[in-house]
Amino acid sequence: MPKNDNPQVRRFLASMEEHGEREAGIRFSEENPLSKSANADKKVKWAKELCAFLNDHYDDETIKAIRMDCACGPKYGYGGSKLKAVYDRNRDPKTFVDQANALDLGFSLEYDGTAYYLIYPQCYCSCVSRTDEKLPKAWCYCTLGYSRRMFGYVFGKEVGTELISSVKQGDAVCRIKITVQDA
Repeated sequence: MPKNDNPQVRRFLASMEEHGEREAGIRFSEENPLSKSANADKKVKWAKELCAFLNDHYDDETIKAIRMDCACGPKYGYGGSKLKAVYDRNRDPKTFVDQANALDLGFSLEYDGTAYYLIYPQCYCSCVSRTDEKLPKAWCYCTLGYSRRMFGYVFGKEVGTELISSVKQGDAVCRIKITVQDA
């Protein structure tokens, strides 16, 4: 029997359990195993199967919640502690964005007067970044959880996140809208 030890699988199962869908998660994982050593083609195939499963069984808001909780990466995101240090020094949005962009963390920020925009020039997802294949939108919802976690830490407040564009959807960049919630 194939191993099912890929970190993506573990995060998916934990998220499904968190959302009261443990049995469905286990059933999907048993039918669609993914090992730690899976090659890029198998990972993309698994990602597409996961999205099809979610789209067949859940509404978009539930899918978004499940996928957001699948976010990988360190607790405060790659560069989150550096961003927080910049924000803590100067909370003026324009200055924060300018100084954050000067850090050259592999992404850029914009601010339009009401919301921040996190912009990735390419897909950094460890599971699917090595392919040019397009993926269903559901796959990219995990980046909303990642962004929510990182910018919630940076701003010290709850943030809302919205997927505006995605490289894996055929867009030029990944663009995530980040709205700081009022306390």
